[in-house]
Amino acid sequence: MKGKQIFYWLSVFFFLFAVGCNSGGEDEVIPDEGTGDDEEEVVGDRDVWSFDIKVMLDRKTFMAYLSSEKAVNDRLQQRFEEVRELYHGKAGITYFDADIEFVPFFDETCVYDCSSEEVFRNALSYRGDYPYLVIFDGCIGDFPDERVHSDWTGWGTEVVCVFDNNKGGADGGTSVYEILSYYKTAECLAHELGHARGVPDIYAMEVKANPINGEMFSPVTCIMNNCWGGTSWSEYAQLLINRNKDLVRGEEGFVPLEQPQYPEEVVLKVTRDGEPVKYAAVNIYREVMYECNIESTPAMQRTLGADGSVSLNPTTLFNASYGGIGYGVLLIEVVDGTEKAYRFVPVYEVQIAYLKGETNEYTIEIEFE
Repeated sequence: MKGKQIFYWLSVFFFLFAVGCNSGGEDEVIPDEGTGDDEEEVVGDRDVWSFDIKVMLDRKTFMAYLSSEKAVNDRLQQRFEEVRELYHGKAGITYFDADIEFVPFFDETCVYDCSSEEVFRNALSYRGDYPYLVIFDGCIGDFPDERVHSDWTGWGTEVVCVFDNNKGGADGGTSVYEILSYYKTAECLAHELGHARGVPDIYAMEVKANPINGEMFSPVTCIMNNCWGGTSWSEYAQLLINRNKDLVRGEEGFVPLEQPQYPEEVVLKVTRDGEPVKYAAVNIYREVMYECNIESTPAMQRTLGADGSVSLNPTTLFNASYGGIGYGVLLIEVVDGTEKAYRFVPVYEVQIAYLKGETNEYTIEIEFE
């Protein structure tokens, strides 16, 4: 037997040993959240928004589970129950207008013997009539065109990729990771499925470098502000998910994340001591989603009117040329003589206004000190 084969089967042996040690009591590794009355879930008459998911799993990881449908389905049930809990909340918190659950389907026909990239490229065929497809791969790099990052793809594809080998990158397929284990899998699923329900990456709306005035910007706390962590949902995420209810793409009323909605106009009003600042220059800089730095050149320049205001088009400011949110944060600079005033405006601030009913106009105020 060749050395690489020996290494692979040794890795499988140790994987199976670990699985065997945990399979009888996996609930024991779940952190104790307490048993007091304040931690008890109140069972009421809440509606349930349920979404079916087809699950694909690579052959080597399936073999590491002794090629057992039951072993895989047991872990899938555990992980998706944790996802349900993350959407519901704890200690009496209920984030959404209904309980949200994702129901996985898996059998041996869902095991693939090719690269995860090939499954991804043919996702529509694999997904079939299911609204969503989730691809798991715990053996990264055993094919030359293997995908190595967990992510979500919308635009009609509707596929979540959950890939990990606990190595931080491809290792040629020499190790097999228990991808359906408790460690962070549910958090990753909750985040990526949050995209499926209409929420963009909030962590992409951060400012870590700013050549204009040096100020940084950190977005709101949310599961969507962390790929592999978090336990709470921001107001922004709640509003977007509640809007789509139990609808899926293609059904009337469903709004995917790549079709953001804004008020028809945003009005910037600038004052000093309660009086309008007239005819001051306005420079608007932007942060490209995921790049986390303010661009050094203004994307738009305007001049305030006699009433200290100017009208702006939010679609022009926030959307990319291909559609969808291209810019996560604006930095508005107002220059009045030798004085300057600044304000960050994240895209979710403007979208929240729309979702709360300010569909025609949203006002941004800046006060000179």
